[in-house]
Amino acid sequence: MRMLGRFILVLACAAGGLGLGGCSGLEEIESLTVEHIAVSDVRDGRYQGSQSNFPVTAKVRVSVEGGRITGIELLRHFHGPDHGADAILGRVLAEQSLQVDAVTGATYSSRVVLKAIEAALKQGL
Repeated sequence: MRMLGRFILVLACAAGGLGLGGCSGLEEIESLTVEHIAVSDVRDGRYQGSQSNFPVTAKVRVSVEGGRITGIELLRHFHGPDHGADAILGRVLAEQSLQVDAVTGATYSSRVVLKAIEAALKQGL
């Protein structure tokens, strides 16, 4: 299945020659940096955040209570086939930080999901 995912990405890049966006989204994802946010500084509440970089889109809802992330819901996640980027949610909860390793085989999706979580947490600062 990993080959199928790469094939789809190659097709997306080839579409760029037809004026459909090409690989610029992948280059944007590669350059994404996830900011450090001190979760202890985030007010209690439920916050939504989203991030979209072709071909990946993510929307999350993050719950914060007592200076800790108590839950992360992946409301929408569009990506290529055979990705397990949703595993990044457990890593963020366990570490209480956005500074976690990407899921192997789902690096682009992991980055986009992390940026969506970042956007949500920033609302509570």
